[in-house]
Amino acid sequence: MSDGSPESLKLDEGVTYTDNVIAHVMDVGANYWSLWNWHAERAENVLSYYDKYPEMIDTIARRIGYRVRPSFIWRYENGEQNGLVIGFANDGIAGVPGALRVEVRREDGAVLAGGCLDPGYPLPGKIRQARFALPAGTEWEGLLLKAELEVKGVRYPVQWACRQTLEADNSLRLRPTQGLG
Repeated sequence: MSDGSPESLKLDEGVTYTDNVIAHVMDVGANYWSLWNWHAERAENVLSYYDKYPEMIDTIARRIGYRVRPSFIWRYENGEQNGLVIGFANDGIAGVPGALRVEVRREDGAVLAGGCLDPGYPLPGKIRQARFALPAGTEWEGLLLKAELEVKGVRYPVQWACRQTLEADNSLRLRPTQGLG
């Protein structure tokens, strides 16, 4: 890690060695990246570098690990059966470290539909679709979409990585958005 001084940058066609290392960390899909390693990094050196070259450190900070969100939601109706097809996106650089359990709930917490995506999905930069069949006559608007990470039978809370406001329990309230029409 460079301290930002000209002699420590090791520039190659205008790219610092540290920025190159950060790019490689993102390429391999790391769940975390430690600045504190055997090279005797010091906080003042990291801050000095960051003051001069913040872009790559900011980029990896926004993308490290997995960052899952519902990307699109389609409502379907087929005779007496209705439900939702949801495309889950992962804006992070790592796969989900377990199985993403997703539940569609009513306001009172009753689970209407749910299940797990395949472990590791959605993959970074990809979409994984899932279908949630709802009880006949269920209106989708106002339902809550809740996620948990399931690893070895233990569930951990997940906060959706979306811009919409989340409920206190990190669930997303489903509603129409402005779009084509």
